[in-house]
Amino acid sequence: MPREPKDWDNQSREKKPSPLGTSIFVGLRAADTVLQYSILQRGWGSQLIQSLGGSVVPFATPRDPALAYFGLGPYPAILSALALGASTKHVAWVLGVSEQEMLPAGALMIGVFNSVVNTLNTMFSLWTITSAAPQMATQSASITDVITSSPTLMLGLGLYTVGIVTEFASELDRKRFKDKPENKGKPYGGGLWSWATNINYGGYTLWRAGYAVSAGGLPWGAFVGALFAYDFASRAIPSLDKYCTEKYGDQWTDIKKRVPYRLLPFIY
Repeated sequence: MPREPKDWDNQSREKKPSPLGTSIFVGLRAADTVLQYSILQRGWGSQLIQSLGGSVVPFATPRDPALAYFGLGPYPAILSALALGASTKHVAWVLGVSEQEMLPAGALMIGVFNSVVNTLNTMFSLWTITSAAPQMATQSASITDVITSSPTLMLGLGLYTVGIVTEFASELDRKRFKDKPENKGKPYGGGLWSWATNINYGGYTLWRAGYAVSAGGLPWGAFVGALFAYDFASRAIPSLDKYCTEKYGDQWTDIKKRVPYRLLPFIY
C-alpha cells in the first residue's frame, strides 16, 4: 500500500494576513543578501577557509568603478547578484503574490534554510577546490569578460535566469487567474502550468541548480538540483496532489490527465 503523503512544510492553506510571519520572512531574506555580500566583501569566507588550512581564489581588484565602490571583483559581484535576485524574488512573492498565511515557524524555517544553502554556495565559490570562478576572475576584467570566458558559468547563470523567471512568472500567472471572480474554487492548468502541474517547483529547482553551478561548478550544481528534484517529487508534490484532489476533485483529475508532467516538462 502506498504511503500516505504527509504535510511537507509549516505552510498554512488559509488565506489571511500574517504580519508577524511575513515580517520574519522579509527580514531574513533581506538579511541574507547582506550576509552573502559580507562573506565576500569583508573576507569572512576566505578567512574561515584559510583558518581551516584551505586555499582561496585570488580574485582581481575590480576595474569597474561601480564594483570598486562595493569592493567586489566581477565574479564575487555575480555571486552577490544571485543572492540579491533570490531574496528579491522571495520578498516580491510574499508581499505581492501570496495570499496564504505565513506562519512564523514556517517563515523562520524557510529564511534560515535559504541562508544556509546560499552560504554553502558562497563558500564553495571561494575555495579553490570547488570554485567555479574562471581564470579571468583573477585578472582585471569586466563582468562580461568573466562570464563569457566560462561555459560553466554561462550554464549556471542561464539555468538561474530561466528558473527564477519561470517560477515567478508562473506564480503571477496563477494569481491573475485566481483573482477573477468567475474562477473561484477552480484549479489552474493554463499558461506555464500546462507544461507541468508544479511548474513553480520546477523553476525553483532550476534556479537553485544554476546558482550552485555558478558557485561550486557542475558536481555541486548537479547534487543541489538532484536534491531539490527528489525532495519535491517525494514529498512536496504528493502532499500538494492530495490537497488538490480533496479540494478540487474531478477538476484536478482532468488537469493531471491533460498535463502529464509534474515538475519539469519532458523530464518528470
